[in-house]
Amino acid sequence: MRAVVYHGPHDLRVEEVPDPAIEDPRDVIVRTRTASMCGSDLYLYQGEVEEMVAPGRTTLGHEIAAEVVEVGPEVTGFAVGDRVTFPYSVSCGECPTCRLGQTAHCLTSGKAIYGYGVAFGDLGGSQAEYVRVPLADGHLRHLPDSVDDATAVFLSCNLPAATIAVEAAAATPGDRVGVVGAGPTGLLALQLLADVVDEPPLVFDSVRHRLDRAAELGGRPVDVAEEDVAAVVEAATDGLGLDAVVEFAGRGAAFDLALSILRPGGVLAGGGVYLEQDHPTSLFAAYFNNLQLRLNGFANAAMGFDAALAAVESGRIDPTTVISHRVSLEEVPAAAEAFSRREPGFHKMLIEV
Repeated sequence: MRAVVYHGPHDLRVEEVPDPAIEDPRDVIVRTRTASMCGSDLYLYQGEVEEMVAPGRTTLGHEIAAEVVEVGPEVTGFAVGDRVTFPYSVSCGECPTCRLGQTAHCLTSGKAIYGYGVAFGDLGGSQAEYVRVPLADGHLRHLPDSVDDATAVFLSCNLPAATIAVEAAAATPGDRVGVVGAGPTGLLALQLLADVVDEPPLVFDSVRHRLDRAAELGGRPVDVAEEDVAAVVEAATDGLGLDAVVEFAGRGAAFDLALSILRPGGVLAGGGVYLEQDHPTSLFAAYFNNLQLRLNGFANAAMGFDAALAAVESGRIDPTTVISHRVSLEEVPAAAEAFSRREPGFHKMLIEV
């Protein structure tokens, strides 16, 4: 089969690799119909976590709409021909952590993540023609006919993560809220928040085309490179600070910014992927202002799936509004570089396999 294979920083290649096979009676094999690239994949692509990947072997991707083509003998919930998607992390649904709702920390799978390298189970990713799905009955999800493939891709990671963070922010109509990071997941969180609050959410970023898109989706953009952030927040909140901030940039500086713009007692719902282990964040602001920190960057997407699907089926959100590019599997290496460079107009790629 064809797959996108990591060979080193900024070096992806589409190659022929062996088809996956049933290795455990609880496995399912799916044929990828549509996939995508998550912002968290850029950490791998850019070489920021080289110890996690195996050059020449790791295939990327954890967002998918697929069709079941083979079923292991112990699988009971799926049949050949079913349209499905999966949360980005593998979970059994039965172990102690899964029963606590912490499915990303599944003891049975060992915190396995599709396409995220040797550190997370060494599983093949969705940017390939076929994928092996372990523990299928525990986390594979059926797709209703009302949800097309382009929408389904967002149910693997981006939309559950946004839904979980917005629920954690617990905003009410009169609240004044913000989103730090206007990447694809931040833009989804913006739409969910805008559906709740009366005033347009403030959206903080430094990339012009992302801020422009945020404005189109109902936000009030704030360019952190050009504007006085403190002054903007003070003017928007009568000097009090924001009631809640959802953070999806996944960088230490963005986390610090989010802390600085909250009112006393405010909520920081952190959904970003924080892999900077040496960033010197001070917790004094959180302590001194009695801030509530609700972090879920390692999102329990299996638990957020139902709420994300409900948001789509009710018409509350159309996640395809953040798709800017549709590419073939062969075009992924060039598209990944455009994504990494934040080229103007690039938000989210849909990979049509």
